[in-house]
Amino acid sequence: MRVIVFGAAGRTGRHVVAKALGHGHEVTAFIRKTQINPDHPRLTVVSGDVRDSDAVRHAMVEQDAVAFALSATSGGANIHETGIASVVFAMAEQRVPRLAAISAAGTFDRSNPRLSLAYRAKVATVLRATYDDLEAMERRIMATDLAWTIVRPVGLTDEPASGHYRVSLDGSLLPKAKGISREDVASLTMKALETDTYWRRAVVIAR
Repeated sequence: MRVIVFGAAGRTGRHVVAKALGHGHEVTAFIRKTQINPDHPRLTVVSGDVRDSDAVRHAMVEQDAVAFALSATSGGANIHETGIASVVFAMAEQRVPRLAAISAAGTFDRSNPRLSLAYRAKVATVLRATYDDLEAMERRIMATDLAWTIVRPVGLTDEPASGHYRVSLDGSLLPKAKGISREDVASLTMKALETDTYWRRAVVIAR
């Protein structure tokens, strides 16, 4: 399978690239500024802005699946919404069917008591614009006819993959959820692209 990863230079996107290569796929890493050394025979690196529809359209040619792994600091306000707009348009044009996009737990459910009080306070203040952007991104994805999956992690960490995590298939927050490693999130993202288990679902992942 030929997989293009948007946000490939980010802390989570790098793990998605590594997992995709480890599973034997041909990978295109779409990056904005940070450089990746293309030292793998199945890795191609493309520089561009995800909001640039022409750059995205060009990179989408002959792809089979898309992993959308932009971080909150990927560049500018509404980066997730504007970026996914370019991506889903190019996917439709090039007939690329599969999409897995990384969001965050608590979207459309920001006041849920299963989120810690401290985190709910952050979502209501410093993370408010980020959550607005993520929810707008999710709405755009859900409005498409793509074979999409939205992955909503709880508290991303840089710990090594545990391989042991829980997944809520209906997007609801999990009880006693703990932070999840970026590498585990990358594993679930690839499962979403490789199988039909999470087709057209928003899933929460946590320990």
